Amino acid sequence: MSENYKLYQLLSFFVMKFSYKTLQFKDMRQDELWLVNPGHEYYPLIRLTTNSIEQVIFEKARLDEIIDSLKKRLGIRKGRFLDIHIHRDEVLEKEAFDSCAIETDYYSGLDLSDIYPGIKRVVHDVSNPDLEIREIMQEIGNYSKQARVQKRNLKTKYPVVTIVTMIICLVMMLIDMYLNMNLADSDIDSLIVLGANYEMFTVGLYQFWRLLTSGFLHGSLVHLAMNMISLYYLGYYLEMELGSLKYAIALFVSVITGSLCSLAFGANGVSVGISGGLYGLMAIYIMIAYKSGNLKNNYNLIYVIILNVMISFMNGVDLYAHLGGFIAGICFYYLFFQKKQFFIAAICVLLAVLTFKVYSVQEISPKYGGTDMAVVELYRKIGLDSYADNLFYRLNEVYINK
Repeated sequence: MSENYKLYQLLSFFVMKFSYKTLQFKDMRQDELWLVNPGHEYYPLIRLTTNSIEQVIFEKARLDEIIDSLKKRLGIRKGRFLDIHIHRDEVLEKEAFDSCAIETDYYSGLDLSDIYPGIKRVVHDVSNPDLEIREIMQEIGNYSKQARVQKRNLKTKYPVVTIVTMIICLVMMLIDMYLNMNLADSDIDSLIVLGANYEMFTVGLYQFWRLLTSGFLHGSLVHLAMNMISLYYLGYYLEMELGSLKYAIALFVSVITGSLCSLAFGANGVSVGISGGLYGLMAIYIMIAYKSGNLKNNYNLIYVIILNVMISFMNGVDLYAHLGGFIAGICFYYLFFQKKQFFIAAICVLLAVLTFKVYSVQEISPKYGGTDMAVVELYRKIGLDSYADNLFYRLNEVYINK
């Protein structure tokens, strides 16, 4: 590595002054480093190499393939590729790529001084190359750590939304258990009273708030525990990465999208659980890992996926809610990370189509009249007599119209 210390001098320059990040991939060679900054106006992708500029003609096909692959993987659509050689070559006007050659007190090729001020003075000789590399890597490590801390401080110091959501889910479980043991005839009745997604009430009585509140309810302690474990792992990382506001939007809109999918395509039953939101978060997490090249050997991600697949095979789990949440999560990834405003429209269209599907295809039929009346009586038992009377009157109207 000692003969490549000048690569690291340039690496430090681009990382610390212009916010580039290093890339790793299978076909990368020891005499080169690859850098990426997707937001850079001119050069989002850079290669640093100790190879001669003359070698490019022999490896152009390889470089073209790597560049195309990286641009697709990283979602880079604008800007050009920059090829920087640490060599005393003369760079001609018509090279295969935008290129320059840099050495101590030497520069040839494309003048980058306006884009990267000071670049011509970066490369210099040292007496101890190994020490130079160690110091540079330590400096970059400290800089990256400070940048991550600053980034998190700008967004959120604590995963507030995740913690509050978990507390609400736990409190709602305790309330459900109390109602089920003391007042309700069944757990279904207590879940509907607390806000479960139930077609007769959500659509028939226009209680659309159930599309969201159903996410805070769970059918059993096992269901709650598995969802909370997933929410902790996914939520902690993504809330710190996205910031609390974007994270909350992604989580709760994914819950709503999942609830709409459940109504549009699922059976006429009672749906609860935050799984739609979790699948939205999982989609964002998977896309981040894939685009960054960290999908392989990402054991936290593998653990979360396995856990959610296990949840999907639990008795009575609503797979349509999972699908709806996952699709919403993909849209949010492209909106947040690729800055593609089109996906705002995509989410709106998705919600509109699902809403239309709910109203135009499914019939609201009083299949569970006994359950509906039991819910009314449970409202009376907890002291909401006026609301129960109004609910009874509105249910009768739905029954008569059907």
